[in-house]
Amino acid sequence: MTESEFISYWDREYPEALPINHELKWKYKDRWFRIHSLPSSKRYAENEDEYGIILDRQNQLINDLIGQKTEMFISVGLYEYGSLGDRSKELEGFDKFQKVFSVDLKKERPEAYEDEVHLEIYVTVKKWEKNSQDKMLRAIADDKFRAMFVCPSKQCIIAPYDGGVDIVMDTTQKRNELKSKYKDWLSDREDGL
Repeated sequence: MTESEFISYWDREYPEALPINHELKWKYKDRWFRIHSLPSSKRYAENEDEYGIILDRQNQLINDLIGQKTEMFISVGLYEYGSLGDRSKELEGFDKFQKVFSVDLKKERPEAYEDEVHLEIYVTVKKWEKNSQDKMLRAIADDKFRAMFVCPSKQCIIAPYDGGVDIVMDTTQKRNELKSKYKDWLSDREDGL
């Protein structure tokens, strides 16, 4: 699997959405669910014990969905206002990412973007290992970074955010099985948010 294969995989499997974390829950509602990273739907950790809960839950979830040593893409979207550039240096603290494409959001989503904004998609390929992405997961939990774990062989997207994790499975049945397994981590809200 190479970074360039990400584009063809995404276009084939998720044609209704751009690789933007927050779009997935609306475009794939029948296959989407969300877990919360802290008890009582608390959004942010206030101490190391709470960071431990976040990392334990997220590592358990990702390990269950992907499995040890399974290859995955880590995709990061960076917003660029005005002219395009190579912002991969911003990602070096986490890994070496390759820019795979850029999306003109004003053109693709004119109802949502009035100004000229491009979304630059960077990707790296990794084999999942439990706790190997803790630095990244913690930065996401603090709303300092955004990334998605996309696993073609397991046909799922795992999109952590500050407060939880959005998951898109390949079927409604698999989604429902996982919602049942992780029922204690789900939101009490009817819409699942």
